[in-house]
Amino acid sequence: MDMKINIELLKKLRKEKAWSQEELALACGISLRTIQRIEKDGKASLESKKALASAFDINVSELDFKEKTSAISDDDNESFYFRIEDGTKLSEIIGGACAYRLNHDNPNNEEEAELLSWAAQSVQDWGDIWNDLEAGDRVKASFDLSQLITELESSGFWLFGVRTNEEYPGIKDKWPVANIFMMRSDNPKIIKLDLTEVG
Repeated sequence: MDMKINIELLKKLRKEKAWSQEELALACGISLRTIQRIEKDGKASLESKKALASAFDINVSELDFKEKTSAISDDDNESFYFRIEDGTKLSEIIGGACAYRLNHDNPNNEEEAELLSWAAQSVQDWGDIWNDLEAGDRVKASFDLSQLITELESSGFWLFGVRTNEEYPGIKDKWPVANIFMMRSDNPKIIKLDLTEVG
């Protein structure tokens, strides 16, 4: 069964790597024709979706198609952070991360400073202990993270994030890094995407 994927993100990731469609096909171990079809109609089998995610070192769910979403662009490293609206999605980014890049808009008052401080620390704490949690505890943690997102949203902040795999000097392997940004919902850097028009 084919699934809809975010072809704008797929094309962006391919261009970031400076890969042609043929090079992406080789990296994924799937045919060039399949890559061309996926980029044209936005549909892929689960196996193809997994291969694409593996080639780009991202979670499979990051390729999910959403009709409407929001994103911000990070000018420093030319990455996109996508809006996180539930604890399950947030846990996929922070769970098992070896490092955290936690950013936020400047607080306007002490109450906002306390909220952002609490949220940043909670995100990092859950990420740090994620691998030690049993399956049932992970469900509870995802619920707590959803509550955290709700509290941020009720105070006018949206949560954005992406998980990257990065090299560090002197370390051979790439390490997973959770990149989280807490931003005011009216920040002009936010790009509202309508993915129903893509095609």
